[in-house]
Amino acid sequence: MSTKKVKLIYFSLKDSKSKQLELTWGSFFSILAAFFVLLLFLVSSSLAFFTDFYHNLEISSLTKTNLHLMSQLGDMDGKLAGIEGRVTNLEREDDNLRIIADLPKIDEDTRDVGVGGVIPVNYEFPMAEKDLSDQVGNYQDILAKMERRLELTKHSREEIRTKLEHNKNVMKHTPSIRPLLGGRLKDKFGFRLHPLLEKVRHHKGIDIAAERGTEVFATAAGKVDKVVTKYKKNQGWGKYVMIDHGFGIKTLYGHLSKVLVRQGQEIDRWKPIGLVGETGLATGPHLHYEVRKDGTHIDPLTYILN
Repeated sequence: MSTKKVKLIYFSLKDSKSKQLELTWGSFFSILAAFFVLLLFLVSSSLAFFTDFYHNLEISSLTKTNLHLMSQLGDMDGKLAGIEGRVTNLEREDDNLRIIADLPKIDEDTRDVGVGGVIPVNYEFPMAEKDLSDQVGNYQDILAKMERRLELTKHSREEIRTKLEHNKNVMKHTPSIRPLLGGRLKDKFGFRLHPLLEKVRHHKGIDIAAERGTEVFATAAGKVDKVVTKYKKNQGWGKYVMIDHGFGIKTLYGHLSKVLVRQGQEIDRWKPIGLVGETGLATGPHLHYEVRKDGTHIDPLTYILN
């Protein structure tokens, strides 16, 4: 085996002459082994080079992405600050509307709902993945809290709208005008010497002297609760109308010469309900006007604004 050799024959491309090289088997395998070692080294070096190249390329791409994300986060900071300002303005406006509607202001603890604001971040330096994740989570928390604040303001606006409608309805049904135009206040509310009985009696309303036939108006919207047209001479209020305005308020219009409404009729303020007369126990043509709140007689002058 040691006497055997490997003969390599090769040709020259210039003169086509053949040449040969004789190698022992040991030399041949040594050269072959060296070739494979060199090939393995080249392959490994190439893999290492391209791995580092792509790794650096990926890092460069991630760095650009990071910088882009930081730029977007910076823009988001400004937008969140702007939204925060608008939400705060809405809450201030809501507080003012609640005052107008006679509703208590929403306290700061309820308004705050744990809002802490935007956490400042230095965007001049790349952020770690965890930092980016934390900042995004922080923005999500802030947006969720703003959403709750807006939802609270939405419910408050609905409460304000309902209260304003209620207040408007109350005002519509609250006596506020003189029951007739002109005339002279003859007797006030309270104790007085009765002009016919000549005894001190509590006068439960006011008397307004006016010409017979003067129109008498409903002093607020309501429903005609009672109409009396039959009466005994020189007794009581004679012909009279009682109106239920709701909210515990009723008004009475007595000594009428004529009634212009019917029981159960819905009426508005300034609706003519009768004409001045002197029916019942009266000393001349005048209107006896009463205001009752939850069954208690109230001085009608406190309900006359005109």
